[in-house]
Amino acid sequence: RAFGTGAVKVTPAHDATDLEIGRRHGLASIDVMTDDGAINEHGAGYAGLDRFTARTRILEDLAAAGDLEAERAHEMVLGRCQRSDDIVEPRLKTQWFIRTAPLAERALAVTRARETRILPERFEKTWEHWLTGIRDWNVSRQLWWGHRIPAWYCPDGHITVSELEGGPPACATCGRPAADLRQDPDIFDTWFSSGLWPFSTLGWPDATDDLARYYPGSVMETGYDILFFWVARMVMMGLALLDETPFETVYLSGLIRDPYGKKMSKTTGNVIDPLEIIDTTGADALRFALIHGATPGLDQKLSEARIENARNFANKLWNATRYVLGSRPESIPANAPRQAPDPADLGPAERWIRSRRAATIEAVGRAIADFQFAEMTRALYEAIWSEYCDWGLELAKVRLADTSLPDAEREAAWWTLVEALDTYLRLLHPVMPFVTEELWGALPHATGDPDLLIVAAWPEAGERDERLEAELNGLIELVGGIRNARAEAGIAAAAWLPVRVTGPATSGPTFKALLPAIERLSRSRPLIAGPRTDLDAVAGGGLVVIAGD
Repeated sequence: RAFGTGAVKVTPAHDATDLEIGRRHGLASIDVMTDDGAINEHGAGYAGLDRFTARTRILEDLAAAGDLEAERAHEMVLGRCQRSDDIVEPRLKTQWFIRTAPLAERALAVTRARETRILPERFEKTWEHWLTGIRDWNVSRQLWWGHRIPAWYCPDGHITVSELEGGPPACATCGRPAADLRQDPDIFDTWFSSGLWPFSTLGWPDATDDLARYYPGSVMETGYDILFFWVARMVMMGLALLDETPFETVYLSGLIRDPYGKKMSKTTGNVIDPLEIIDTTGADALRFALIHGATPGLDQKLSEARIENARNFANKLWNATRYVLGSRPESIPANAPRQAPDPADLGPAERWIRSRRAATIEAVGRAIADFQFAEMTRALYEAIWSEYCDWGLELAKVRLADTSLPDAEREAAWWTLVEALDTYLRLLHPVMPFVTEELWGALPHATGDPDLLIVAAWPEAGERDERLEAELNGLIELVGGIRNARAEAGIAAAAWLPVRVTGPATSGPTFKALLPAIERLSRSRPLIAGPRTDLDAVAGGGLVVIAGD
C-alpha cells in the first residue's frame, strides 16, 4: 500500500499532541490500558498483559512475522511520578471543566480599564496572551486530599450537584435517597481552591464584616511564574462570585535562584533552606538580603555573601544604637522623653543630619510608592551606614566630647542623633522588623509614642537644607582626599600630621565650625586652610591637599 510521503503513528488516547491531531482529523480516541497499567480488551491478543510485557511481546511478534526492519535507540523525555518514580502514561479520563472564556473576558476588561494594575507593566502582554487564548479549565484531580467535587451519582446514572455541606438529600432527577448516592471521588485542582483565597479567608460565602472591610485588597504580591495559574484564577473567580476584582494592584516579583542563577529544586539539591539561614544569621538579615536584591519581575541570585552583608548591616545598626544610648550627656535625665532639638542650638553637623534625614524619608516614600523596594533598602543602607554612622556619629562625637560647649548645644547634638535614629528604625521596620523593634524599644520615646514600633507613626519629612548638604559633601570629600594622600605617602593611619588644604570647601563658616572634627577624622593637626596660590609646605613637613574646584 502506498503512503505517499510517509505515515505518522498517532495514539489520540495516550498522547496530548496526538489527541489534537486526532481531533482535527476526526480520529477515534481508543484507550487500550486499564487503571493498573495492563492492556485492556482493545488490545486484542495482548489483552491482560502488563504494558511493558506487551511492548516486548509486540516486538517479538513483529520480528517473527518478518515485519521488524530495525531497532534504534532514541532519547526521549518520560514523565515520571515524583513519589514512586514510575513512568506515567497519558490517558483520557472523564473530568470536570469550567467554561473560562466568559470569565477571561471580564478579567481582561478590568486590567484594560486599569481597575487592576499589573506591575511591572510588561507582564500585561503575558496576561493578554494567556487570557485571550484561554481554554476551558479542567478542575478535577485524582488525588487523595483536597476539596471534593460536590457532585453525587445515583445508580441510574444521574448526576446531582449540591451546595449543601452535607450533600443532597436525594437525587435531583429520580428522587433516590441520599443513602443510594455516591460522591465523586475527585478533588478540585489546587489552583481552584487557591483562587478562592482573597475572599474565602474573609468568611465568604457569609457576608462578614471582614469581607466588607478588606475585599478588595489593595496590593497582591506574588511571583511572575504563577501570573496565570493563580492571579488570573483569583481575578476570574472574584469577578464571578463577588462581582468585583480582588486587587487594585498586582506586583510581580522574580524568582529566588541559587548563587549560579539556577532555579532551586529538591531534585537538584541546590535549595537554600531559609530556616537554616535564620538559625545562623537571623530572619532580618534574610529579609533584607532578599528585598535588597529584588528588582520587579526579575530573578535574583541568593548567596551567602549577600546574607552576611545584611547581617553586618544589622550589627552596624545595633552598634550605632549602643553608642548613641551610651553617649547621653549627663545633663539629660535617663528617663527623659524624646524631644526635638532647639534649632538655635544646632551646629552644621546636626543640621546636616536632620536635612539628610528628611531626604531619606522622601527617597524611601518614593521608592515604596513606585514599588521599588530594592531602592528603598539602598536608600536606607546609604543613609544609615554611609551617612549616619560613618559621618553623622563621627562629627557628633567631637561636639558631645567638648565640655567647653554649653549644655544646651551638647544636648541638642544628642537629641539630633536620637531623632535620626528613631526615624531610620521606623523606615527600616517593614524590612527588618525584629531588630528595629528591639532597638526602638531602648530609645527615649516622645510623649504619645506607642509601646511598640509596629504601630508607631510613619515619619514625615521636614525641610531640607540642600546648600548645607553640598557644603558638608565637600568637607566629606576633603577628609577622603586627605586620607587618600596619607595612604599614598605611606603615612601610618594613626599618626598626626600637619596638613594645608585649599579649595572651595575650606572657606566659610561651616569649615571653621567643623574644623576640630575634620582634624580628628583626618588625623591632621594643625589643619590650615589657605588660598590656592599659597601652596608652600606646612612648616615642619606635612601634606598639601587641593580639595576640588
